[in-house]
Amino acid sequence: MSTLDTMASEQLDTHLAQLEDRLGRDYANVTRTRLRAMIDRERARFAGARIHAFVPILIERAVRTALAAT
Repeated sequence: MSTLDTMASEQLDTHLAQLEDRLGRDYANVTRTRLRAMIDRERARFAGARIHAFVPILIERAVRTALAAT
């Protein structure tokens, strides 16, 4: 049986996979390995978050900001 945490984690995984795809299209010059590492690093910042609703957008903003700076 799934718990709410498990369901939230699975949804987050889905959102982050979609984010990786979007970033891959928008930043074709960046390898998927680098994108995944950046997303994972930002995801780790929110590991203890009790509410995950805004985590994907916060991760996307942070990664896009980092990519724009390079």
